[in-house]
Amino acid sequence: MKKPSGKGKKERKRGGAYDLSKNSKLAGFDFTYNSNLASRLYQVLKSILGVACERSTYIRLQNRLYEAVRNDRVHDLGSLRLGYGSVLPLKGFRYSKRVSWNNFFINHPMVHFDEMKQQVKAQLQLTGIRKFDSIHQRLAKIDLKIYCVVIQLDDQNTLSHYASKTLELRAEDRKVNRGVTFTLEDCKDAVVLCLATVRCWLISPDGSSEFMSNSSTLMTGEIFDVILIRGGKNTIFPEENSDSLPPPILPDDDEIDWD
Repeated sequence: MKKPSGKGKKERKRGGAYDLSKNSKLAGFDFTYNSNLASRLYQVLKSILGVACERSTYIRLQNRLYEAVRNDRVHDLGSLRLGYGSVLPLKGFRYSKRVSWNNFFINHPMVHFDEMKQQVKAQLQLTGIRKFDSIHQRLAKIDLKIYCVVIQLDDQNTLSHYASKTLELRAEDRKVNRGVTFTLEDCKDAVVLCLATVRCWLISPDGSSEFMSNSSTLMTGEIFDVILIRGGKNTIFPEENSDSLPPPILPDDDEIDWD
């Protein structure tokens, strides 16, 4: 039996001959901007905790970032930019959907932005740490780090980040609150992602040594807060329904100590 020749059917135009609507072209410009920024931001996040990155991590980051970009209340479709509307969609993003900060701590760190000193202060309530044996029977210690990833609201969306020193937590430690302060440079207009990472050390089965686990269930990286700075001041936009709206890496010796 002969297959239909298909003659008489209008073939779909391809490539440059395909006429996109004006709004589709403009949306394409916004998607390209978002993809480029997401790719660069992902490289920074990967340098912080690459072992926790999964195949879906970049796609989810790209989608969260696009939600924030589409909240732009200043620019028209085709020239949307991050930081001109609510950036709350980025809050709560984590490397893995299966493991969160709450697997290890009851409360997230609290953040305060000091506009006068241009400082980000993160406070952690260690009384909210979960029991070690509920995390893993052979858990020896938890390594915790806090980062501020800064996205400048300039033409290039320049990226940089600040890191705390590693805070080591053991079951027998006195559970006092700890804090870390980051002094930001040239941060008049920026989006600051406040990120926390957790890595776990286990006692070897024979009890003779400790080693850092590479199990995906014993690590996490999560953006626990997002700060939008415009003109040197913390700026908050009311939450909006985005559907209705059309890197240098700092060296280890620059890590910030805990209070």
